[in-house]
Parts: sequence; C-alpha cells; structure tokens
Amino acid sequence: MSAFPTRSKAAFLSEAILRYRNYDIFLFIEDEKMREVYKKLVKRLVQDKLKYVKVFSLNSKQSVLEGFNKWRKNHPSHDKCFFIVDKDFDHFRGIEIPNHPNLIELEKFTLENYLVTKEGALALLKLKVFDKEDDELEALLDWETWISDMYQGFKELFIVYAIAFKFTLEQNTSISPGRYFENGAYKIKQEETKKYIQKIKEICYKKNINYEDEFSKIYNFYDVDGVYNYSGLIKGKYLAFGLFKYLHMKIIRKKLDEELSYYTMADNIDLEPLNFMKKKLLKELSQELVSSYISK
Repeated sequence: MSAFPTRSKAAFLSEAILRYRNYDIFLFIEDEKMREVYKKLVKRLVQDKLKYVKVFSLNSKQSVLEGFNKWRKNHPSHDKCFFIVDKDFDHFRGIEIPNHPNLIELEKFTLENYLVTKEGALALLKLKVFDKEDDELEALLDWETWISDMYQGFKELFIVYAIAFKFTLEQNTSISPGRYFENGAYKIKQEETKKYIQKIKEICYKKNINYEDEFSKIYNFYDVDGVYNYSGLIKGKYLAFGLFKYLHMKIIRKKLDEELSYYTMADNIDLEPLNFMKKKLLKELSQELVSSYISK
C-alpha cells in the first residue's frame, strides 16, 4: 500500500491563498501534533465565532518564519493568515522575531506550557477515574507537590540547556525528556541531569566560557520580581511527558493517548494566559466579528 501523498511546506501558503474564501482564519504553526489543539483553542478564544479554521503544520520555527516572510512579501492583504511560533531560547542568541500583527510568538516556552495545568490534569483524570468526586480527584492529583517537583527537578538542567543553546555547545532542548525519567516510575532521574550539567561545565571551561557568569545571567533572567518564570524556562514537552507518566504510574494505571490528552486539556484550561493571542486575532479579523464578540 502506498503512503499518503505529502505536500511541500511551500505549497501550504499557496493553498491558503487559493482557498482563502473558504475559511475564517488560517494558522501556520510548528508542531503537527498541535493542529487540532490550536483549532480548539482559537475557537474557544473567540467563543466559536470562527467556524472554519484551517491549520497548517510547518514542522519548525524556521519554516513558519520563512512562510511569514513569503506571505508578508507577496500576500499582505490576505490578513486572515496568522503565523505562530514558540518562544524557545532564541533571544539568548539575540534573535528577535519581527513585530507584526499577523506573527504571534508564544509568551511561554511552547504551547504545552499552557496546557499542563491543574485544570488540564483534572480533566484527564475525570475521563479515566469514575468513582471519585472532584475534591477526591484533586487530593489524588496533589498538583502543587507534583508541579513543584518538576520545576525544581528541571530548573538547573534548563538553565544549562540555555547556556548550551546560546553558545552552540551540545544538543539541548531537542533531547527526549524520557532520558531524564526513571524507568517504570514518574520521578526525575537526577543523576542523568547532573551528568549533562557536568558535561556542559567541562565544555565551557575548555572553550573559556565563564560558566558561573552565564548561569547567573540566565538564572536572573527568569526571576521576575521574586517570582520565578518556570513556564518560560522549562520546555512544556518535558512537563507534559512528566504529567502523563505521573498520571499513568501513580493514579490511572493506564497509558494516556498523547494527542487526545492535549486536546482534552485544551478544552478545559483557563484561557486568560492566552489573552495576548486573542487580542492579535481579534484585531486583525473583520470588524463584524469584533463587534459581535464585544457585544456578547
């Protein structure tokens, strides 16, 4: 049996222009697994005023930015096209994305950082645990303990990831999160994080990079008036991997479907952290849609 035909990334923008009248909005994103999640979130953000949402996955931040530049040069009047990229660590290399109404950079590391919330986790539990009330599920989840363990367990690793990224020293955030979790358990494997950290320290010393100074700069960058910005520092895919493992191993005893879990969380999370996206979308969409939204 032959595989499904695939299109080049360059063809997606052409398809959007060709089918421009058929959809209310077009989104160009990085992660293929997040297509339906973005569709759900955007519809929730504008209270289902957008019935026809088309999402294209371009598989990388660079491809999304290239698509944006091509759109801005050749099709700027087609203002229903929006390009969304992750925050990542690019700013540590002095890379800033253009300030444009149709280009949206997430304020957290990745979209998963918005999904991994107490509300999202409880929604997953309700799908799998049928003999508990909400307060019992909250007690089982013990959210604050778990999320604190994740933040503290990955904080130093991701600061060092940022150093490795900034100076192109070693593979960093693209490493599979599974490397850092104990086999058959949901705890972080601290000896593995320490091994990576030590490796980067040694590389820095060999390359005459002041490790302690760089560590301090990045540590302080995410300390905002005494409140640490963990969702800006730690990649959401790591938190999501940890959450699915935690729910599976400790509570549900069944493996969760990743894509379905993301969609379920998207349908239940608080949308306030995504208000910045809503403002951009509403500003560029038709005045009729904006008026209808405001009047509700």
